[in-house]
Amino acid sequence: MSKKIILTGCAGFIGYHTGLLYLKKGYKVLGIDNINDSYDKQLKKKRLDHLKRDKNFIFKKCDIENLSKLENIFKFFNKGTKPIAIINLAAKTGVRKSTSEPRLYFQSNLMGALNIAQCALKFKINKIVHASTSSVYGNSNEKSFSVDSETSSPVSNYAASKKSSEVLMHAINKIHKINITILRFFTVYGPFGRPDMSPFIFIESNLRKKQITLYGDGNQKRDFTYVDDIATGIFKSQKLKGFNILNLGNNRPIKINNLLNTIKKLSNTPNKIKKTRSLLVDVKYTSANIDKTFDLIKWEPSTKFEIGVSKTFKWHQENRKWLKKIKI
Repeated sequence: MSKKIILTGCAGFIGYHTGLLYLKKGYKVLGIDNINDSYDKQLKKKRLDHLKRDKNFIFKKCDIENLSKLENIFKFFNKGTKPIAIINLAAKTGVRKSTSEPRLYFQSNLMGALNIAQCALKFKINKIVHASTSSVYGNSNEKSFSVDSETSSPVSNYAASKKSSEVLMHAINKIHKINITILRFFTVYGPFGRPDMSPFIFIESNLRKKQITLYGDGNQKRDFTYVDDIATGIFKSQKLKGFNILNLGNNRPIKINNLLNTIKKLSNTPNKIKKTRSLLVDVKYTSANIDKTFDLIKWEPSTKFEIGVSKTFKWHQENRKWLKKIKI
């Protein structure tokens, strides 16, 4: 019988690619998502359609804030072979939106995480892989962000809600001895990405010949990490025991201007850029120290930035018919 896992946020960008990887490896996957309207639902529905093509994928629509419904779904999937892990990727995402909707972010990212943990305990699933973010490092001045770096000074509600969930998971581990691994993701990009993130916005704006609003001077650096590498890191991390926090990042920060120039070269079309001042919630620099990650799970990114952007750009070109209707 196939191994089983529970994957929350399966219709999201990272969730979709993670689901594909687990299915490819022969797992039976229970996917949970509320298909919210944080961005165009068309993207989420298309990702789900792809996942549903595999007979080993089961989908249940549910918000992780709804504990009673969540428990019923877990009870259904827990019959027979017990799931070996819960991969919790469900969350309210986006640094800028969190400024105007703080309550929604804490309800989903903190109370939702608590519900996941309670279900794990109730149904004796002894492993949780929980998604966090590089945003917890705030405006760090360190050249490379270590998991031991300062994370008590977030500069956005999103980062604060994710840091809060990390602290909660630490307490759950200490009290109940359940295995929990927290993964801090660094600026994930790739095919089927999020339309509220710069790679998607910049590529689509270039192809549509629309203006790009550039916050700041473009010299901000991001540790862009290709989504397939992230999915591999999630898969490898499920073997860990105890409580662990790992960075999943490219360890090679790239200027925003470099991303724009790469897109311009790929399309052979200049970008239409309108510069505006940076927002307070935007950090200037992110860079993942992945020494601990490599030591524990032998993971490091294998996709070079130029290759990853090229693959992403090609996907946008191949899906023009429906992508041009997606709101950015």
